[in-house]
Amino acid sequence: MKVIITRTESDSKNLAAKLSEIGMHSLISPVIKIVSVPTRVQKISEFQSIIITSKNTLATIKTLSLNKKTLMFCVGDATARLFKKAGFSNVRSASGNSEDLLRIVKQNCNPVRGPVLYMAGQNTRGSIERELSQSGYIMEKRIVYRAEAATCITDAAQQALRYGEVVGIFIFSSRSAMILNELIRKFSLQDSLKPVTAFCLSETVAKEASNTVWKKILVSQKPTQKSILALAKKTSKSLLS
Repeated sequence: MKVIITRTESDSKNLAAKLSEIGMHSLISPVIKIVSVPTRVQKISEFQSIIITSKNTLATIKTLSLNKKTLMFCVGDATARLFKKAGFSNVRSASGNSEDLLRIVKQNCNPVRGPVLYMAGQNTRGSIERELSQSGYIMEKRIVYRAEAATCITDAAQQALRYGEVVGIFIFSSRSAMILNELIRKFSLQDSLKPVTAFCLSETVAKEASNTVWKKILVSQKPTQKSILALAKKTSKSLLS
């Protein structure tokens, strides 16, 4: 039973190992490449907190003269653990999505205490800074990484799709879904996806993935790897029918 993982190669390896435990053989075919973007932040000590929505911000944050006790808000537990491992001691996780992140920021920060720094990717939708600005917070946003689109699907993944060997594809972001749709069209693989199930990390991802015809689109209960693995395990037997 073959599946395709579209995350970056470093992120895919751990997931592939977990999927093998439930009988799924993974083909890693990243649709994005993460590139760090250097940045400078003036008077960084004046920010009351920092918002982080992706672990991809860490490489750039490490280059800043940042107090390791600075209050940080992460959207998910995995990112929070990574920052704690890097030595940051005041890290809080929303354990969910952007709405959960906004909730804990508002619970723990007061607009009068100073500005909030938002470290983001190049293609973020801007809902976080917009919502907090409307709530009276002074926001400063820095682009610290970008996701470059892949130009192809790996030969192994293409061959497995054309031979009808793939039962599922794992998609972790709306941008990844958009790029995958473009690559599917580019390599004329639309018909090969009709018997394939899309495993999506969130409803937002699923909405973008729905621009291509799948056997079915399944959505993880929570936007975490643990949750999407549970979904895969729950549906593994039905994938072959």
